[in-house]
Amino acid sequence: MQLPAFDDSKYKFFDVNWDAPMNTISGITEWSRDINSVYAITTWICVFVFFAVAIPLVWTLVKFKDKGDGAVPKQFHGNATLEVLWTVIPVVLLLFIAVPTWRVLFKHARAPENAIVVEVIGHQWWWEFRYPQNGKVITANELHLPEKTPIHFKVWSEDVIHGFWIPKFGGKMDANPTGMNEDGSPKRYNDLYFETPAVVDASKKGGDMYQGQCTQLCGASHALMRFNAVVHTKEEFDVWVKNANSPPKVETALAKAGEQVFARCQACHAISGTPSADIPGKKIGPDLSNFGDRKYLGAGTRLNNRENLAAWLRDPTAIKPGALMPAGLVNEEEIIQVSSYLRLSTAKSLQ
Repeated sequence: MQLPAFDDSKYKFFDVNWDAPMNTISGITEWSRDINSVYAITTWICVFVFFAVAIPLVWTLVKFKDKGDGAVPKQFHGNATLEVLWTVIPVVLLLFIAVPTWRVLFKHARAPENAIVVEVIGHQWWWEFRYPQNGKVITANELHLPEKTPIHFKVWSEDVIHGFWIPKFGGKMDANPTGMNEDGSPKRYNDLYFETPAVVDASKKGGDMYQGQCTQLCGASHALMRFNAVVHTKEEFDVWVKNANSPPKVETALAKAGEQVFARCQACHAISGTPSADIPGKKIGPDLSNFGDRKYLGAGTRLNNRENLAAWLRDPTAIKPGALMPAGLVNEEEIIQVSSYLRLSTAKSLQ
């Protein structure tokens, strides 16, 4: 059976179907509200300018309509008062836009000293997130954050220009290609700062999920380069970090067989707490630690269930054109085995 390119399911927001997950109007962070306040000021000024120009224009067209008598209306050329007015008024209006803009830019120009650093690396076509302050946690396509905490994002790319954007959080930042220093750090990166929102319902396990998307046309699968930002309570985030640093729980014969199959994938992928994480060199594929807990696979392209994972392992390029992982690496029996290992052994409870 030919599976669709996307799962026909709604993104969820506050436990209800949300038809516009890319909505930027009702921001939920101070950063997004500050941006929207500047937008609002600019919009009202533009509305004022429109009517300030349109009303006199319509009045002029009606009052000075050519009556066919050859009369020439009174000319205002050289009127110093009018020339000063239509020079000063735009300058004043621009200052009404510029001052709030500068205020917001300088307000968010630096991250607080207690900010958590998250390194955001764009790849064709998936996202990598590193937490250097949390035991060197690495994950892919799911950005986990604690609530009400300042975050310092360091953003760059491994290949072409990508765009990091979580609409509900406000702001977006280009991920530019960069060379690397000898210690593996990027030679340059772009900074983005904001404080995360509060969790809507602290009694609900798993956190609140928000959609993110690449905003730069970066190749054949640009539209398939999504990610999820998950906001947890601080206690739950600490559990997530602990889980991310712990090895998989391989408890069944099927999962143990899958672990042996995965050993052939260690050149491209890694899982924390396993020998794959200790192999030196850069991994070209996503980190698969805690893969069993992820809601989506293929950078938001499919729901993470057994059928979709099997379809991905058979032929990734059928789901995501241009994917570097080739088809035919595993047979049908091995697909069942490695699927069990990835989905069950790497799932870790947040309880």
